[in-house]
Amino acid sequence: MVQIYRRKWQKGFFSSLLGYLRDSIVLFLPIKKLPSFFVKILYGEPIHFAFLVHPRAYQDIFISSPFLKPLQFLFRKKSAIGAFFGANPFVLNKVHSLQGINGLVVALMTMPELMFEKRKKAEKRLLAALKLISKIGGPGTVVGLGGWWPMVTQRGLSIKEHAEKMGLLVTNGHCGTLASIYLTIEKVARIGKLEKGDLCIAIIGVGKMGTNVARALNGRVKKMILIDINEANLKKIKRSLEGQNPKTLIDVIVSNPENMNALKEMLRDCHIGVCATSSLRNLLKLRDLPYGFIAIDDSRPEALPRDPKNERIVLEGGLLKICGATIDYDFGFGKDDNVFGCLGEAFLLALDRQQKLKPTLGDVDMENFFKVLDFCCANGVTAGDLKSSDVSIAEADIEAAFERRKYFKPEETAHD
Repeated sequence: MVQIYRRKWQKGFFSSLLGYLRDSIVLFLPIKKLPSFFVKILYGEPIHFAFLVHPRAYQDIFISSPFLKPLQFLFRKKSAIGAFFGANPFVLNKVHSLQGINGLVVALMTMPELMFEKRKKAEKRLLAALKLISKIGGPGTVVGLGGWWPMVTQRGLSIKEHAEKMGLLVTNGHCGTLASIYLTIEKVARIGKLEKGDLCIAIIGVGKMGTNVARALNGRVKKMILIDINEANLKKIKRSLEGQNPKTLIDVIVSNPENMNALKEMLRDCHIGVCATSSLRNLLKLRDLPYGFIAIDDSRPEALPRDPKNERIVLEGGLLKICGATIDYDFGFGKDDNVFGCLGEAFLLALDRQQKLKPTLGDVDMENFFKVLDFCCANGVTAGDLKSSDVSIAEADIEAAFERRKYFKPEETAHD
């Protein structure tokens, strides 16, 4: 698993403790909604959207909740993870925007490796988070699902009715994530002075999001190489894409040790790679990526290693930029106006006020997706800054990577 925090950062000890106690009290108050003046006193402003997250790795728990650090010395890791799983939801941070649409990021300490093993318990904790949000936000508050929550909830469908009864509008965020990847591909291609129609894109991990990326790019790029461990699924998706639009060439390869050399060769022909898997392990090592390769890693937890030398550039995937927004938390890529695309979708839906855009439940509706792209353009929401962990990647670095690929020789990576 990738460790994305290059610099030590964490919330304040006492502020995190007081926040957790405040949110626990609000959760158990025998009322349906806090009076607006209490919301203002406790949370600072009216709330229009919320975004649900969970830790990507064990150490993330102590970054968000440093008051729990002493438990590291009292319990073994496995016991601590089990205990944290049942903890109350809490407000991790706030999001302020220039448009006056403000939100909360609400966290649960449910680790990815236990979310399916204890699925019923995970859903129960998720409903507690919805209850907390309904007490803080007003009617129509948008709730975006981050991390593995879309998978646990059948992409939002299993909690839709529960949310509606609480006056909440749920979205799984896949349209926003897809928009962030699509816009980042366009941005990288523009820097490399390439037309979108000339691109060859590798999609590593062809699950729901990987398939969505392929659907969005189909007919708009020259070639796509689909990479996954499931051969039958690859062939099925290839047939579907070719049936929808034969203009884009589609090639597939099964990711396994026997095919590694062939996979490396195919990656050398790609301008950009998109990694969109939910694997808990690194799919590829740095030496597996061609010299000068540019990848967008949208996996959660992160699946591709970051290269501190930037000989291969692995960009944080799934980032949108809400210009002028203030986020008082470092999710591993710095504290600025970049947000996860799935959070961005919750923001966009709250800004739209259910006029043009639809929440994403189940599969991505491509018509709605392109409406989201147009809405982003009209409201100053763009592709996120180019970052690898919290390190900014300059346009010159992208240009240099494309230049290295032009003059690539296989022996250049023999020392890796």
